Amino acid sequence: MTTTDVAQGVINPHELYTLRAFKRRLGISDSTLRAARRAGLKVSYLHKQGFILGSDWIEYVLSSSRSSSVEPTSVTE
Repeated sequence: MTTTDVAQGVINPHELYTLRAFKRRLGISDSTLRAARRAGLKVSYLHKQGFILGSDWIEYVLSSSRSSSVEPTSVTE
């Protein structure tokens, strides 16, 4: 696969990505990935190699956006 075959920023929910390929695909740094992992992104390991399932990333993004949206509170007197 050449670099032109890879759609920058696109994660397929049915694909399994190595950590290196995942970071390259999204254009994110090691520290950004570490922060996502601390916040709940699931990473699976096999033979000391880390993998991220595309559907886990999508679920992480959706759940993060739900938790970061602030609902207006009603004020009662």
